[in-house]
Formats: sequence, structure tokens, C-alpha cells
Amino acid sequence: MECFADEGINEITCMCSAQSAKTLTILVLMCWAIAEDPGPILWVTSSEKEGKKLSKSRLMPLLERCAPVAAKMPQSKTHKTTLEIYFPGAPLVIVGCEAEAGLQSTPYRYVFCDEARQYPTGALEMLSKRFRSYPHNYKKVIISTPDMEGDALHRAFLAGSQERWHLRCPKCGDEHEITWGDKLSVGGLKWDKNAQTFDDIKNTYRFDELDKTVRYCCWNEACDHTWKDITSDRKYISTEGRWVAMNENAPSNSVSFTWGAILPWWASMTSQVREFLAAKSALEWADTAPLKDHMNETRGQVWTDQYVYTSGEKYIEDRIVAYDPESEWLEEQRRIMTVDVQGKGGRHFYVVIRAWSFRGWSRLIMNGVLWSWEEIALVAAQWKVDPVNVVIDSGAWAPEVYKQVVASGYRYKAFKGDDKDTYRIAGKSYIYNITKADPAIGTADQGRVRPIDLVLWAKYGALSRLHAFMHGDLGKWEIHAAASAEYKMQVTSWDRRARSSRDGSQFMEWYQKNARQDHYADCEQMQVIAAAVTGLLSEPGEMPLFGE
Repeated sequence: MECFADEGINEITCMCSAQSAKTLTILVLMCWAIAEDPGPILWVTSSEKEGKKLSKSRLMPLLERCAPVAAKMPQSKTHKTTLEIYFPGAPLVIVGCEAEAGLQSTPYRYVFCDEARQYPTGALEMLSKRFRSYPHNYKKVIISTPDMEGDALHRAFLAGSQERWHLRCPKCGDEHEITWGDKLSVGGLKWDKNAQTFDDIKNTYRFDELDKTVRYCCWNEACDHTWKDITSDRKYISTEGRWVAMNENAPSNSVSFTWGAILPWWASMTSQVREFLAAKSALEWADTAPLKDHMNETRGQVWTDQYVYTSGEKYIEDRIVAYDPESEWLEEQRRIMTVDVQGKGGRHFYVVIRAWSFRGWSRLIMNGVLWSWEEIALVAAQWKVDPVNVVIDSGAWAPEVYKQVVASGYRYKAFKGDDKDTYRIAGKSYIYNITKADPAIGTADQGRVRPIDLVLWAKYGALSRLHAFMHGDLGKWEIHAAASAEYKMQVTSWDRRARSSRDGSQFMEWYQKNARQDHYADCEQMQVIAAAVTGLLSEPGEMPLFGE
């Protein structure tokens, strides 16, 4: 708030944990602008629907209760709607980030970006053009939980002062950043794992006992001071520290802040520890989504594959295990066939069949190229793949694939890939989303036929999971000694590399190596998605979303 009132600061970026007063903070800033230094205001939300919800539930009540703002509130209904309020000298417009016209048109002096991680690619950059009429006194405020390393939000944070909350220990006098730490660090959030807090037989924590041991420790090795998970200690952490800029080369008009849930005093330490332990448990089942949500929404940190990868680069040969694909595997829970449809050179299909157990353990059973839909059915029967476990990529051949799904009695599954990391559903991250599709679209029967399930899969999220499997960092991803060289070449066709943005900040991107064909890589990505959808990568108790 002090930075917002500073005439020398134009851009403020906050990358922080969920439920830490993000939206309330920028609502207060907007009220100050309307009352003290009016100018055209643009509020950007994740969607128009969310904008209407925000306006009715939080924005309007706050504006009406803030006396200086309420005194300027227009009375005419034409000047006060859900998404537009025309204050004197400060017209306020609320738009969803998906509305390009709203982001490109009228110039604004104030732009508030709420939950910017949900914006489509290019939206934040597009907003930078809205200030041209106010080159010296504009204000752009971005407040959001983070998402992926190197995305637009992360780059905006890196371009600023990168300020972090530091606290001086009242016992030893040392000052350190307030952060989680890890099991090897002296300071940070700590808890005990011993006979009282952990049941070795059941391999589970006794959380009532564990909660008693949660504390935040000083980072000085010679100091034993701790802060307990009680209101007074949490308030001390929140109020007695100071912001320290980590980027001395940042422009003087651009500041940025980051913090995790340890900083807001109303967020209990024990709930954060429980959430982390649940995420680690899910990771043992090769489900990275809970850990990603924890890093993003609780620690306020961007997600990087390094949170999963621990062993560095390995060759695909490291995954070769001595087993006979035709022999019975006692651990097998489900056998899945994935099909990548191709048209160049005549219709043909790249196929992978993999047997899955729980906890991300799987074995390659068969891979090859087939030349007809009839052959797909025959090979599935030969290798004992239930039709409900036949997954087909419908991206370029949707009508044809949909027709085959219907012909199978709605047992085959249609998949379609998206160039994205995750889907946000009910406040959580998933690498897939299940929707409906009309199998008769574009025909006279459109709208008259029973719809099919269409599984949308996040390509980059699937690639991250697949790479963790192939690198040996998740589960047991196995191939047999007879796997072809073509299969090995294609399945390793994608990798990540560091790139530099225009402002000099670094980000990671997926790229296809040497323009290799990647059909088997697509099949293996769909294997990962199908395993996730059917509950094989989740802890017991969650029902699969499609199955028998």
C-alpha cells in the first residue's frame, strides 16, 4: 500500500500464497485511488463470470461501506452496473482476461490484475499497452498465486525488486528470510517424526501428536529459539519483520513481493504441514498435482520439475527390466492401449500397450504401427486389453474417432491434447479434464446422438509426469529389452530447456529435439493421463472417472 501511494512506483507485482488477503488488498488500493487520486480503472479477473461474482459479493459491499467512496457513488442505474461504475473522474470497468477487446481498447491509469496465473498466454503483456496515455503516473498491480516457473507472472516478479519478508530473531539477533526450508536446513518449519508421532507399522503419522511438535525455528545453528503455532507467535512473525529487496538491478519504478502462508498470521502452521505430508504421500503414487498445489498456493513458489526430479538425466536404457511381456504380471491392475492416429502416407496408427499397477508402476507390453481400425480391435483382444481401456487421440481426426467410440458401444475413449500445464477445477490442479462431445457434429444427426466422454489432457503436464517416470524419479516405469530403437527415439523426443525473455529473466520451455517424430511419446503421455483418470496414480479411496 505504501508503494501504491509512492508517485515514483508504477508497477507492483505480488506472487504469494492463497488466502493471504490478496484480493482484499487490491480492493483497498482501488478505494484509495477513487477517493484520493482518481483516474480510469480497469479490474481484470480470470473470467467475466468471476468478475460478476466478485462485483456482487465483495466489490459493491466494500464500495458502499467505504464512506469517501460511497459519497462519489453514482445513483443512476445507467452509470452503475455489475461490471461498470462511472465514478467522477474514475470510471471503473471489470473484464475477464479472455476478453481481448476489453484488454486492448480504452486507456487506463490504474490496472488491477487479480489471480493473473489463470490468464491466457499474452494477456499480461497486452495490458502493458493500456498505460500509454499515462506514461508517468500509471499504476499496474498484479497479485496472484504463482504457477509455472518462467510464465508471465513469474517473469513480472523477476523484473521487479523481488522483496522477501525477513525477521530478526529476538534471542540471537540474526535476521533471516521467513521461508519453509527443508529437512536439511536448520531453520524453517519443523516437526518431529518419532515413535509418538509416526506409526511404523501402518506407515502413517499420528497427527494429533504431530501437531504438538510443529514450530518455526531460527536459522542460526547456535540458536534454539522457536515460534510456536499459536496466534501471538504467528502475529510476531507477521508484524516484526521487514521487506528486503533481492534484485538490486530492478528499475526504481517496479517493485515485486513474494510470501508464503507462514507470513499471514491467520494461517496455522499445522494445517500447512498436514497438507505437505498429504502431498508427499500422493507423490509416492506418482501424483504430483497435490505437491504442485502446495508449492503454488501454500508456499507461494513457482512450480519447477526440480521438485520431482532428483536423479538428473538418464538414458532410456536405464528403464530396461528383464521381464517377458507375454507372461503374467501379478502386480497388474489394468492394461491400457493408447492409439495415435496418423494420416500422412495412408491411415495408420501408432500403438502402445502398457500394464499398470499402483504407485506409478508400469510395464511396456507392446508397441507398433497398425493399419486399420479392425486391426486395432484384433490387437487389443490378442493382448487382453478391455475395450474400456482403449484410448484414442482425436485431435486431428475427431469425427472419425468419435464414430469408432460409438461403434465400440461407447467403450473406447476419445482423448484430445491441449498445450498447457494443468487445468484448474474446483480450486485444484489436474492434468486432465473430462467433458462431453457430440459424435455426430457436422452431420444431420448433430444433437440427436448420445454424447461421448472427451478427455482433455494437458500436454506439458503429461510430459512433466512422463519425464519424471523415465528419469526414475517417480514410480517404476519399465520397458523390456526388445523395445525398438524407433520407440526409444520417439519416446525421448521432448525435453526442457532454459530460455531468456526480453527483460533478461530465465524461463523453462518444452521443445521437440531435432524435429524427431513423437508419436510414441504422445502414446506414452496418454498412458499417463489414462492411469491418472482411472485412479492408478491416486491414493486408494478415490473413484476412477471412467472404468468398467
